[in-house]
Amino acid sequence: MNSNLFFMLLYLITCVEAKGVNKNNVDAIRKSYEEHQSHILLNKSRAKNQNVSFKITNETNIKVKDTISKKPIDMPRIISREQIKKWAHEVHEHLYEIERKIVRRDVLTKGFSDIKIELRNGTNILEKAAKALEELLDRRVKAAEAIMRRAEELSAYNLKNKIQAPLNYTFDHSVDLDVLKKAQPTESMWEMATSCKSLNKIKLQSSSHFNARVSLETSSVHVVAEVFACDPRVQQHLYWSEGLLATFRENYAQDATLDFQYMCSAKGFLRHYPAALWQSLYNLNVEAEDVYDCRLRPWYVSASGAPRDVLILLDASGSMDNSSNQVIAEIFTSTLLNALTDDDQVNVLRFHLVVESPISCFNEKLVPANHVNSAAMMSALKLQKMLQKMVNESLIGDALAYAVQLLKKQKNLKRPQACQQAIVLVTDSLYYNYTTLMRQLDPEGKIRLFVMWLHDLNGLRDYTRLYGDAVSCERDGYFAEFITHSDVTEQVIKILRVLERPLVAQRKKRLRVYSDVYANIEDPRRGEFHWEQKESAEQVYRYKQLRRNKEKFLKDVSNNESNMFNLDKKGQYFEGENINYRLQVSVAVPVFESTTVENITIMLDEEKQRNSTRTYPVNRLLGVAGVDIPLDHLKLILPYYLLGAGGSLCLLDHRGNVVLHNSTKPVFDGDILRPGYRTVDFLDVEQSAIDHYARHYPQEWLDFRTALVIDKAKGFRSMYAKSIYDGGMRVMLEMRDYHWQRVHDHYTLIVSLPTYNLYHAAPGAQLTQKLGEQAVKVLSGTDFSVHPDWLYCRHIEPRFDSRELEVLHFLRRRRDEPNFAMQKLKNLFSHKAPTLFEKTYHCNEELMARLSHEAIITRRWSLEHEGREQDCATCRLGSITAFFASESGLTRWHVYHAASSHAAPVEGGVWARGPLEAWYRHASAAPDTLVVHTPVPPVGEMRNTDVKPPPLGPQWQWFTAARTVPHPAKQGTIGVAGYHFHPKHLDDFLESVTNAHCNHEDETQCEPQCDHINWSCVLIDDAGWIVSDQTNSNERRKHLATEHPVVMKALLNESVFKVRWVHDYQGVCFPPKDEKLKAAAPRLPSIIISLWSSIKIIVYASQNMIYFMSLLMTGAKAIGDTKLEREKRRKRLQRDFEREKYEQLFDERVLIARTRVATCDRSRPIYELQFPKRLVLVSPY
Repeated sequence: MNSNLFFMLLYLITCVEAKGVNKNNVDAIRKSYEEHQSHILLNKSRAKNQNVSFKITNETNIKVKDTISKKPIDMPRIISREQIKKWAHEVHEHLYEIERKIVRRDVLTKGFSDIKIELRNGTNILEKAAKALEELLDRRVKAAEAIMRRAEELSAYNLKNKIQAPLNYTFDHSVDLDVLKKAQPTESMWEMATSCKSLNKIKLQSSSHFNARVSLETSSVHVVAEVFACDPRVQQHLYWSEGLLATFRENYAQDATLDFQYMCSAKGFLRHYPAALWQSLYNLNVEAEDVYDCRLRPWYVSASGAPRDVLILLDASGSMDNSSNQVIAEIFTSTLLNALTDDDQVNVLRFHLVVESPISCFNEKLVPANHVNSAAMMSALKLQKMLQKMVNESLIGDALAYAVQLLKKQKNLKRPQACQQAIVLVTDSLYYNYTTLMRQLDPEGKIRLFVMWLHDLNGLRDYTRLYGDAVSCERDGYFAEFITHSDVTEQVIKILRVLERPLVAQRKKRLRVYSDVYANIEDPRRGEFHWEQKESAEQVYRYKQLRRNKEKFLKDVSNNESNMFNLDKKGQYFEGENINYRLQVSVAVPVFESTTVENITIMLDEEKQRNSTRTYPVNRLLGVAGVDIPLDHLKLILPYYLLGAGGSLCLLDHRGNVVLHNSTKPVFDGDILRPGYRTVDFLDVEQSAIDHYARHYPQEWLDFRTALVIDKAKGFRSMYAKSIYDGGMRVMLEMRDYHWQRVHDHYTLIVSLPTYNLYHAAPGAQLTQKLGEQAVKVLSGTDFSVHPDWLYCRHIEPRFDSRELEVLHFLRRRRDEPNFAMQKLKNLFSHKAPTLFEKTYHCNEELMARLSHEAIITRRWSLEHEGREQDCATCRLGSITAFFASESGLTRWHVYHAASSHAAPVEGGVWARGPLEAWYRHASAAPDTLVVHTPVPPVGEMRNTDVKPPPLGPQWQWFTAARTVPHPAKQGTIGVAGYHFHPKHLDDFLESVTNAHCNHEDETQCEPQCDHINWSCVLIDDAGWIVSDQTNSNERRKHLATEHPVVMKALLNESVFKVRWVHDYQGVCFPPKDEKLKAAAPRLPSIIISLWSSIKIIVYASQNMIYFMSLLMTGAKAIGDTKLEREKRRKRLQRDFEREKYEQLFDERVLIARTRVATCDRSRPIYELQFPKRLVLVSPY
């Protein structure tokens, strides 16, 4: 029997000086060690799609504390190897003694002697998962298409019969559903109403299934801020879309697992079912403007047309510099970039005498229009300065020629045949008609041209409208004027409408869009605004601290700087999730308008007296119908329970971006979405075991990615990979088998299994009535837990306080109902609230059967513990929680109490995730080894100094000693058993073993001990994490490389440990924020400004003259020191005093450095033990 703990005997630096080692030698050792690491991996990397400085989070890059004594001391005696072995053996034996005493592995193995053992089959697991996913997607597509068909029928019926909305029509507005509103009367009966919202209050209920406050009785509407809901053209669509309620309810009645259903109208509103209070849909509550527009969401844009190649040409001439036109141009560019999807290709080019991208590596190509690339381009646009001197000249013809050439080059890069190409020209003036030029550049007319005129109403008049309208009409685009930034969203929508025409025109093939992952209704701009709020709060906090105690504040002024250093340079920010952003995917289908032709009457220019009516084809989109699929719901149908310890299930979209994976980290600082959470690539989370530079993927893995995403719809491959777990702080290098299969030609499902732990227990898969009866009997009144995220049996709307009570409820139902159905998904609408037995639910029969079998088998083990003494006074590790965990997610435990001054015992339900617990994984990788697992808690700094991360739970504070439980007769694992204990007890035990009291009067006759004066003992695990070091510190996230870097240097030189590098491609950096101010409104001509100033002076002089004349005419004495004057003087003196006081108090060091959030790559070292059975004495001799 082995364990994974290793003694490290440290000779304290206080003794080194006796050998003539001074501070310079320590510095030399430290420098040598840092050079050793730098030689392993150079400090360079490439961030996503752009060159940025490489960020390394280095566990060993700390200062060595100078603890050298200035006084020479006597040379201590060396602790013999035999003594170290004796200590190690004593610790080893005591750990196993506790296991033998309280875990009772013999009872477990005897109980499982008759259970079936199977070989874990990755292909079967994959087929089971793929079938479940296909069935779910098919049901959601069926629901979305039902909404689509009903919407087209309602629209056609209303158009055919010319049905208009009633004059007093109102709709239920999602923003204020739960409020009883008051009517706003108009001034006259002929005036149009300013609000069409219903005044009624709707009764809402909190729903965990929908994660919002909802009403299943009706639907509600969210209207875009820029859209006037009372416009008759909008009202008509609002009116007929109410007819969708019947279809919504019918879909939900057939399948109560459905999430939100909706229809986004091209008119600018979203009708969704069930009705929901809009604010309750937001997970991040910030006081920001509602910028949600369903027409700009990825699922809408993808469903409304084929992929697009878009080039945005921004005029950068002198007339655009530092003007309101430049501000509007940047807003327009940002809005258009955010509207495009990841399938689209885009670039932004600035031009005057030259044409170039704001990012040098984006020149001569188009890049995916994801949020990372868009944010990078917008950031670069604000900071970029053209190489040439700013001139008032723009070579628009050269810019158009360059753009056409680039788009033709893009056409040859295996883009879809239906891909549309467009140029969007943003300028403040056109001096020529470029129609002829565009005909020469693109004779086939496949490239659309949109001309956006940044028009100042008070500016000069020229031929821009004439030329722009001519060339854009010729190129199947359109011409538009921008006067204010309020025009931006509508013009972006119009561009997308033009690009969707080919899809609507053919009307035969209707797209079925399966979206990529996104965060419900959240918008990245809300996260950016929240970051600004946090920095503002930090600034307020610093001001308050300065006013409270300036001297103390300036003493600690480096706190913020060190905080930001840790955030940016080391990546030590809090990565926990304080809120669940409800990540999801959507199924969407386009809804076509029935009108195909339309008569348009215009007045002919050449004959003003005659109108001309012509028939034009009409290809308009009514909107997009869709259904949401939250990832939490998706996980319920996937067979995670079959993967075992170390197995993983991954879902990719058609671009290779991750939809589901256990290593994704969408949130940082507790509540802010990472900028690149939607663009995490497969190779970002599955990394090669061979060390390489960040982004320099091995060719073997690039070929593997190409095969599973593009080339092969189904396959298998074994790869040597880094298996990352425990929050990314532990890594195993192992061969892994990858099985993959394409689903609906969009998603790729991947099952990854390690080559060990393949044989496992496989209880029966059928939940009979008798089995349910026995399971209820053995589980009632006992301590047990189940995996909180797996589907055993659960109601659609949970009714129990815990998963365990819910499982027992359904086991009782199976016991009492001979014909118990494993699912009840049909919802019955009734005015009466359904009883508990009438509520909808769904079950996983196989998992429930496995759980029941294992509960029955472990009954004797549970009774053995109940019959034994609960007192563990002889346990030198204090109060202990013994446990057994299986692959079905069942965890059973028993608590042993001891007279402990450190911590009360913890219930085993704290560790309820079974095979997904880090200690389970750790033990499974080392069969028949007692693994002492040290949890590595999430470290980090919050952005705000006065805000601390939430307190860590017991699972991060207690250690776990665990070992696999093998089948008594066959090869295979049936689970993991062990015990949890508090680390302070291990510190005490190590102290008692290595620093025992000596009874000899002559101390020289005693064996040398770890007395904290000359020697110190450290217990580490196989990754270098310190398990015990005889200190009084409560800090448990300690590594040998950071606490004792010189020792780790020696171990690396002796090849006891080897450094491996793990790359974090989901990192966040905080570059300085651009503070450059720009004009936000058109500038007034100087003559108008002068005239206005003169008028103000004349008015002021006239007022004083009138006052003076009135005094002369009254003949009364004027008292200069009036009450008003005295009050003014008092306020002025008070203001001057406050200003002087502030100026004396102020210090520039109180100001924080404003930053913004950006994506970047980080790397950190992981230490891998090479010789687990080797005992090393680290000494300076």
